[in-house]
Amino acid sequence: MRSSGAFVIAALIPVCAGADTALPSLTLPTPLARVLADYETAWQNKDAAALAGLFTEDGFVLSSGNPPIRGRAQIEKHYGGQGGPLALRALAFATEGSVGYIIGGFARAKDELDIGKFTLTLRRERGRWMIMSDMDNGNARRPSPSAANLGPAARRVVFVCEHGTVKSVVAAHWFNRLAAERRAPFRAISRGVAPDANIPSPVAANLATDGFDVAAFTPQPLASADIAGAVQIVAIGVDSPLLAEARIPVARWNDIPPASTDYAASRDTMRARIGGLLDSLWPRSSSQP
Repeated sequence: MRSSGAFVIAALIPVCAGADTALPSLTLPTPLARVLADYETAWQNKDAAALAGLFTEDGFVLSSGNPPIRGRAQIEKHYGGQGGPLALRALAFATEGSVGYIIGGFARAKDELDIGKFTLTLRRERGRWMIMSDMDNGNARRPSPSAANLGPAARRVVFVCEHGTVKSVVAAHWFNRLAAERRAPFRAISRGVAPDANIPSPVAANLATDGFDVAAFTPQPLASADIAGAVQIVAIGVDSPLLAEARIPVARWNDIPPASTDYAASRDTMRARIGGLLDSLWPRSSSQP
């Protein structure tokens, strides 16, 4: 092990002790802030070459669920096709001579909750801080002991809206599609606080255009049985006394555009949120920096 690596690992120990999800962000010195800003830009632009260029020639990527990746060429290949919304924030940092580190959290957008954390070890080369290693993982625990052995309630995600026929239906169908794409062992259901009898025809038509057949769908009222044991509950612009029974925090999506008047805007907003939700429930290296 290089002596610089020993310094970084030793420096991390007191910082990480007692860490929690409420740790505040801090302001980095400009040369270190540039590292995070350039990383965000390259990831958002899906620019694998620019991302690899932030690393030292012998740099490492240590992503959850993947073997170590070493060297710029392999890092660029690894990151090919990856990227998207990303917001990085620093929790701690230190430098000593030509080595240093940044510890931080990442989210899909500014002011959203972190979905994971990272450690960048740094080396200064020709007056510029470069990434020697990038290690990250998600904040959510994977189901244990095995997702395949969990009952359906433990894998249930519940979307709740007022009438159970529009936003919660759109969200549940898109969640199930995106979960299936990444082979995540979760299944969403939609519920209403005061359910209508049917999905409005324009919404059903838009869902059909997106490839979802809701002809046989019957809206269901929210019940205690839906909440019990659910892994995630999302209230979309609504509240209910039943939500107080939840043993887990209830996500509140109160700013979703009305799907009955602007289906595309509502769907796209929820689809982006669902991506972040899946990242937190079932982290994967391709959805993380």
